[in-house]
Amino acid sequence: MGFVIVSNAQSIKQDASGNYYAVKVSKDSTGSYRDTGKTYTDGKGNKWPVYESKAGRIFIVRVSARSGNTYRQYLKL
Repeated sequence: MGFVIVSNAQSIKQDASGNYYAVKVSKDSTGSYRDTGKTYTDGKGNKWPVYESKAGRIFIVRVSARSGNTYRQYLKL
């Protein structure tokens, strides 16, 4: 019999009275990627700004038409 423990890392802060509370942290904070100043034009003629991740991969930020969530579309050269 085995047990699997799954934990989700959360950022927490402590207030002046000693209570803890969760802080929502965005995955795409401003420090996680930089703007290259270049653009990518897709097959439909839409222009997207190109970003570079800390690891050096280039991508564009798109928005899902169905859910409205943002996601990274990595570009291959």
